[in-house]
Amino acid sequence: MKPFTTFLCKVAGSLLLVFSTTALAQSTTRTFDVSVLAAACANCHGPAGRSTTAIPSLAGQPEALLRQQLLAFKTDPPAYTTVMDRLVADLSEAQLAAVARYFSQIEITPKAGVTP
Repeated sequence: MKPFTTFLCKVAGSLLLVFSTTALAQSTTRTFDVSVLAAACANCHGPAGRSTTAIPSLAGQPEALLRQQLLAFKTDPPAYTTVMDRLVADLSEAQLAAVARYFSQIEITPKAGVTP
């Protein structure tokens, strides 16, 4: 192979690597799996946000209400806050909105032994 052709192949390969790596990094930062964020909520609010304790259920709650509460925990936590302010501290508003949407779309199921 001629030196100039070899040089062009190396440059083209390098550019392809740079652009593909940049595209991958951008797509990774734009998307996230909301179910991974929501899984952290199961520790206190129950699987799929369906609590069986005194801690409120998240499943089926209005999206706007959940989003408002999550934002309040992030910006101005109420006095009764336990760990919520720390759990949402590093989440963006888009992530909080996605978590609110996620739980609002889960159907509410009746608790065992309770008839509607």
